[in-house]
Order: sequence, then C-alpha cells, then structure tokens
Amino acid sequence: RPAPTGVREEDTPVREEILQSIWYDQLLPPEGLCTTAGQRIRVVSPGWWNRQDGPDFRGAQIEFNDRLYSGDVEVHLYSGDWKSHGHHRDSRYDQVILHVVLSVGPDTPAITSTGRRVAALEIGPLLRPDLRAIAAMIADEERDTAKADNLGQCADLVLRFGVPVMMNLLRLAGEWRMLNKARAMRERMEHAGMDQAVYEAFMYACGFSHFKHHFRAIARHLPYDRARQLAQRDPMILETALLQIGGLLPESLPEDAAAAPHYARLCAIRRDTLDGLRGLPLEWRRVGVRPNNNPERRLSGSALFIARTARDGLVESLEKVWRGDATPLQRRRTFEALFPKALGFWSAHCTWTGKRVERATAPIGAGRMRSIIGNVFVPAALALARMRRDQSREEKILTFFRALPPEPENHLTQRMMPRLFRDDTAVKSSFQLQQGLLQIHQDWCASNPSCTNCPIAHYLEPALDIIAGSGASSKSDTSA
Repeated sequence: RPAPTGVREEDTPVREEILQSIWYDQLLPPEGLCTTAGQRIRVVSPGWWNRQDGPDFRGAQIEFNDRLYSGDVEVHLYSGDWKSHGHHRDSRYDQVILHVVLSVGPDTPAITSTGRRVAALEIGPLLRPDLRAIAAMIADEERDTAKADNLGQCADLVLRFGVPVMMNLLRLAGEWRMLNKARAMRERMEHAGMDQAVYEAFMYACGFSHFKHHFRAIARHLPYDRARQLAQRDPMILETALLQIGGLLPESLPEDAAAAPHYARLCAIRRDTLDGLRGLPLEWRRVGVRPNNNPERRLSGSALFIARTARDGLVESLEKVWRGDATPLQRRRTFEALFPKALGFWSAHCTWTGKRVERATAPIGAGRMRSIIGNVFVPAALALARMRRDQSREEKILTFFRALPPEPENHLTQRMMPRLFRDDTAVKSSFQLQQGLLQIHQDWCASNPSCTNCPIAHYLEPALDIIAGSGASSKSDTSA
C-alpha cells in the first residue's frame, strides 16, 4: 500500500514486528514524548508482549500528563491500519490506551467498539534518520524472552532469599487458585446442578484456548441430561448433535473425501434422529490452531468421554476415583482410562477433507487430559467435599493435586518461569507450581509488569522464616 502523505516510501521499509520490538525495547527518546493531541507521555512499562490474538501489548503502564494509566498498546505502521484491521469493531481492543504508529495519515483517529478515542503516538519522526539501522540491528538479533530485560523483581529476590522460598510461595498461591476454582464450581453446581456444572467445565476445558467459550456455549445449548441420553443410545448420535450445534457438520463433502463413510452415517443420524436441531451462530477462527486441536476432533472426543461415563453419570463416575485407598498415580491412571483411545475417523484425521495422518492419536491427547484432570476434576471434587464437609476427602484430593505433573505450558507459564527463576533448570515444574505462577501473574504481574512498588517481597520474608524453621527443603508428595 502507498505510504501516507508526507512519508517517503523509502523511509518505511520495516515490518510491523520491527516496530513492536522498538516499542518493547523502548528504543525511543526517554523524554519529550507527546501524543498527536499534545499530551505528554512517559512509558513506565511497555507491557507484556502478546503473542496471541488481540492487542500487541497487554498491561502497559503509561503516564499521560503525569497521571498513570494501565492498559493495552497496539502497534501499526500507519494510523489507518486500526480501522482496516477491524479493531474499531473488536471488543478485544477496548482496553487499548495508546496507538503507536510509524506515521499518522489523514485517517480517522482510532476508535474502540465502545466509541472511545485512543491516543496516538507517532514514532516515525523520532526514529529518522536511524530507522534503517535500528531495523537491521533488531532483525539480526534473536529475541529471547529470558533475557535480562524480561526479568522481574522476583528474579533478584530469588537470588537474595533462595529458590525454596519462592517455591513455597508458589505452592501457596497454587493451592489458593485451586480453592477459588472449587468455590466457583460449587456456585455453578448450586445454580445448574452438579452434573451440568462439571459437564460445562469439561467442555470448556476441551476447547482449545480459541474455542473454550464456544464449547461452553454448546454445553449450555445441549444440557447434560440430554447429552447423556443421546450418548447412551449411541455415541455417534451425541457426536452428530455436538457438531451440528457447532455448525461443524457440513451439508456436503466432495465425493472422493476420505471422510465419506463416517460423514454419511452422521448425516443419516442428523436426518433421522436429530431433524430440526439448529446450530449456534459460532465463528471458528483457526489461525494459529494446530490441526490436532481442531474443534471437530475435540467435540468427537468429548462425545466419546460423555458416552464412557454415561451409565453412572458424570459426577458419580468421577467420584468413584476418590473412593478407597490409592496412590496419586493410581488415581490419575483411573481418570485417564475414562478418556477415549485413538480409534475411529477422528483419530486419523484433523478435518473433514484433510489427508489421513501418519500416526493415529486420541482426539483428546495426554496433555489436554492432564489439563482437564487438574482444572476440572480436582476443583469439582473439592467443591463436593466441601459441600459435604468431608475433610478427609478434601485432604486426599489436595494430596493428589500437589503430586500432579505439569500440564502443557502456555504463554503465561513460559513467560513467568524465566521472569522468576532466570534460566535455573533445576526448578522442577508441577501442576501446583504452574497454578501458582498463573495466580501471581494475575494478582501482580499482569497489571504491573514494571514491578513498581510490588509487595511480593513482603510475602517472601515470612516465607523465609517458614523455610528456615522447617529446613531448606521439604518432602514432596509421591508423584502422580
């Protein structure tokens, strides 16, 4: 596209990612920054570099005319990119407080979906004539999220107090997070019923991060009692229903598609058994989604799991795991046995029309199973134990939680580990530790990436006394 008026084409030979690096590394004059409307600004923190959908930077801290604000930042080459990219209609950009652009054109200022005008910072004039040199320097560097510029105050505190002190805090934070999940689960149980609440949470967890809200919407559209009835008749009836509600069962396929036999059977079920079942108006954005995480596979796996637990019901099937004596590992294996194996059409395909994969895989993989066990089954069990005032059961569940191995890393845990521990490879991760990282990020880091006046040191000092009193290391539970 042509450059805006007043900007020479040869002055803008950079990619948007280069501008993001310039913003993140703050390769801008530290003084004298002003918005296009004349507001003085000072960048306290550029925010968290967001590698997912949504604004480029989350939780930035910026002073406008000496008043501190926290919010998101979006970076573009040109001011008109805000509208051309559709951000003015996208609620995910409603928390943006600064639009950083290389060049401002005669375009309409950035407006959020709520109608709020977003302040703009034009950085092109601040970078010339050095833009080409800066771009070349950045392009030659390998970005490493564990570099010193990504370390938080906690990294220094760990050096000062030692790893065990931070680990103790993370365990406490992880347990607190799990108890909060149990509290939320109990509230939903009291409102919707026990099976329905767990079913909704299970479906939510089955959806890839892009689709979790879609899966919960499907679970609420097709309540558990009805889903269980369909699964008891035939798991494929439930698979058909879930795909139809999600708008993922097409009206036709190419005649030579490998899915033809499976598809034909589902279409027959839709016609003969589920006639009139309408779909929800869901949009499935698949950019950045790995093939194995496609919603068709996950919905098929969900249907099979519900079928495997349909005889006793979802809650009763899970409750059986906690009865009697067993090690954490034995209980985890029992949970895993409830999930479907690598059988059927979706174990060897990722889409309706794609090629057969070389190696069949279960529609709900081992990593997602661990996530569901930790984020759904554990809080559900804790909620029920607390409702029944069963302290013995609660201790049994917490012992299992403390021994649970880590779930697959996400961008937050990948960010937080080096931020706290640098590159210390001796720190052994666990599900509880990951939950603690997420809780600390939520409570402190997300809105304060600069660590300004962070109170975490005050929490670590009492923990130091605890560690000193009980020895530098403590025995861990038998691994699950």
